[in-house]
Amino acid sequence: MDDWALPGFTEMGSLGEGGFGRVVLARHEESAQVVAIKYLYTRFAADPRRLAEFRYEAQILSRVSGPHIARLHQFVETPQGAAIIMEAVHGISLKEILGRQEKLEPEAALAILKGSLLGLAGAHAAGTVHRDYKPANVLVTREGQSKLVDFGIAVLAGQTGVAAGTPAYMAPEQWSGGIATPATDVYAATCVFFQCVAGHRPYEAERTEVLRTLHEYAPIPFGEVPEPVRDLIARGMAKDVAQRPSGAAEFVAELESSARKAYGDDWERNGWHRLAKGAGVLVALSPLALLGAGTAAAPVIAGGAAATTGGGIALGLKVTAAIAAVTAAAVGTVVVVDADSDDPPPPPTTTLAAMQVEVLTRAERLDGFDFNGKYVRITGLKDKAVEERVNKALMAPVDGWLTSVWSPGNPPEKEPDGDIPHMTTKAEVLRQDDKLLSVVYERSVDTVQLGNHGGYDVLTLVIDLSGGDVISTPDLFDDVDGNAERMLALEERLYASAKPGECLAEPPSEPKRLPARSMSDRYTEDAAVVQAAPAASGMVFHLRAFALGYPMVCNPTTVTVPYDRLLGLLSPRVKKLLGDTPAHRTKETDVGAFTITTPEKWSLRSSATPERSLVTADQCAGAQCAHVLFSDNSRVDPSTPAYEPGKPYHRSTGPRPCLSLGAPGETQGSPVLRVNELRPIGTRKAAYEEWQLTCSGGGVVTQRVWFLPKTRLVVVDEWNTPGLDKILEEARWH
Repeated sequence: MDDWALPGFTEMGSLGEGGFGRVVLARHEESAQVVAIKYLYTRFAADPRRLAEFRYEAQILSRVSGPHIARLHQFVETPQGAAIIMEAVHGISLKEILGRQEKLEPEAALAILKGSLLGLAGAHAAGTVHRDYKPANVLVTREGQSKLVDFGIAVLAGQTGVAAGTPAYMAPEQWSGGIATPATDVYAATCVFFQCVAGHRPYEAERTEVLRTLHEYAPIPFGEVPEPVRDLIARGMAKDVAQRPSGAAEFVAELESSARKAYGDDWERNGWHRLAKGAGVLVALSPLALLGAGTAAAPVIAGGAAATTGGGIALGLKVTAAIAAVTAAAVGTVVVVDADSDDPPPPPTTTLAAMQVEVLTRAERLDGFDFNGKYVRITGLKDKAVEERVNKALMAPVDGWLTSVWSPGNPPEKEPDGDIPHMTTKAEVLRQDDKLLSVVYERSVDTVQLGNHGGYDVLTLVIDLSGGDVISTPDLFDDVDGNAERMLALEERLYASAKPGECLAEPPSEPKRLPARSMSDRYTEDAAVVQAAPAASGMVFHLRAFALGYPMVCNPTTVTVPYDRLLGLLSPRVKKLLGDTPAHRTKETDVGAFTITTPEKWSLRSSATPERSLVTADQCAGAQCAHVLFSDNSRVDPSTPAYEPGKPYHRSTGPRPCLSLGAPGETQGSPVLRVNELRPIGTRKAAYEEWQLTCSGGGVVTQRVWFLPKTRLVVVDEWNTPGLDKILEEARWH
């Protein structure tokens, strides 16, 4: 049951409920002290992971103290559940104030920000990062103070973790589960300050994916706030952690200086005075006032001997003596955290996904045109500095496209129909493993100002994941670019690898030779005549075929050359990244209705079910191997229902596990259809759907499904299998 209560306390009313617990106002019967009690729902108390997270929140609270942080009194575990007893703050949340007033005077917002920053500074001094600073977690008291509450997702500074926080205020590094630093909290606090003075959040979007992009890449909208506080906004919301104040204490010093310069020495007193005009009535209606609690007496702190719980946990005791004594006597099992402990237990174990590569959407309105396109992002690298370099390189083709067509300050004209130009990108991951990532971007702009067909460009990107270095096309090969003889040898391999229907399959009317420096001489600002990128089944070349005498309609043409045809031309570095053995060579795999060309190390595994798994990992066993499913939808029985187009792939009566996130105990849910279109499998078109599924632990699975109704074949990929699109496009039907 979720209505259990700690003996010795009289509940006075509810302070709120959330997904994992409830908070009540209660009076301790013996001392008459008014406290807030946060109860973990009983159903989660039986979950070791949730209980560990709740216990860790109490450990975090025990590390921090000060007048601007709601104090911890006690953490209790009983056979019925768990609870955190903490200070009851006589005030209301900043969220409630903004709900009534929408916008605050700058001095008032600065006063609230200062107090809560001092609370953050106390946490930072104790080595803790809050990670969820938001209006609901800032309480404003009737005495003219702001206090910080709710350390439910806090971590020790320098720790990594899953992406956690409130999306409207999350720093760029939080989205990717990067290292938590005090500067992470500074970013969130600045976003809230922006909301206070601007009347709206700095970035707003209906889709979390778009909101993430805005926080990571959109310009800081400091022009929407009063001029005296623009520098504070610009500093606190800097995308680069290194450009922000290092922590709350440093930011408070900057705030004091800016406020005094802009609003005089009495800025803080004036700020609280102005806030009181609107918020005073609200504070008078706070739960403590309405429930007749009055001003809660300060707790009597007394030292005590270590308490040993029935579970064998020995921790120091430093809480309100009367509360601890009565609770222990009535309940029997009490775990009390020690505010002076130097070594708190580690945070609860959380399922973390391995390296993941995602294709995401970025959308924004710029000066005279808009952009809505795809980009690639990587998460899960052990070295976060390398991960940051890789993601900057992955975003560079988008940023470069947005500034190369129309330079800043030189916007395009409107189209003849009154519309504006529309820019977009497509992104495809060709190959990914622990050593190498390769991507191809198609970039286009819809405008008559660049000709009848607008602008179009292709750019390949190859990244060495060991250090985040970009490998240029010339560096993929050994003495080919600039060497006419070896460039000719590559040209012969391009012709030999062309498939029927491709431009290079037939000789041009006026043949030419590739220039010796085809890989470095630029055809456009960014792209050379020959570009290349490793894929699963070979090296993919994007070629400006006009250089060989073909018509412009062939620009660019794509040719995949198997690796075994390039062994004499590849650079030693790339051979090592691809593998020094012939393991990267390809083979033909018969999946039933058609045959595909896959890396030689991939293996097809059959089972008693209608599903066959094309395992793509080097060495693995069991259901958690990275794989592509080939499912026969004509085979149906009560335990294996048919796949239904328009719904996520699911062919069992029980929930589908989140295997691709390394979380077999979690299940998929909350489906969102992202893409619905036709895509080729060989010479035929398949119905293609792309679903986003949220796992019970909070992670997200991207499920891609190809369905061929006539053959009743379903292809399913939940592992972002590199090069799969290209492999299916080149399938050969029986």
